[in-house]
Amino acid sequence: MTIRQEPKRTGNTAPARVTVLIGDAREACRGYEVTSPTRLMRAWRLLTAVNEELHSDGIDDVGARRTALVFNALRDEVVRSISPQLAAEVRELLPPLDEDSGVAGTRAACSGALGWLDSLMTAMLMQLAEQGDRLVQENGPPSGNQPLGRASRNRPASRP
Repeated sequence: MTIRQEPKRTGNTAPARVTVLIGDAREACRGYEVTSPTRLMRAWRLLTAVNEELHSDGIDDVGARRTALVFNALRDEVVRSISPQLAAEVRELLPPLDEDSGVAGTRAACSGALGWLDSLMTAMLMQLAEQGDRLVQENGPPSGNQPLGRASRNRPASRP
């Protein structure tokens, strides 16, 4: 199984916690997991925006310092969203930035982090898609609904 969902506790209003295992069944023993998928997605999206800002023409050393602080906060969010094994990899590959990183150093760190995070997000999304496909195969599509992206062949297209 690629997704593990912890049941809600009685009286707890928080949603059940979802963990996405990264890799196939043989690789599960490595312990690579995304323990907070929504937090990771949020950090990924924000890091993408930070990277775009860094590559705009108007960035200067003051902007790079501010961006380095944002980068460090996002790096911490990523570390809190993944298993200890993946967190150790982040700490090794993506050290925190200091105030004197400059525009070029901040751009390089952000691009490296985004490349690493892009591959993790791709693996996570693939696992979620596989799990969704398995559920549909086991249970069939929900009544009255069709799988996304598939138009009915028996029904004519609606006209405006």
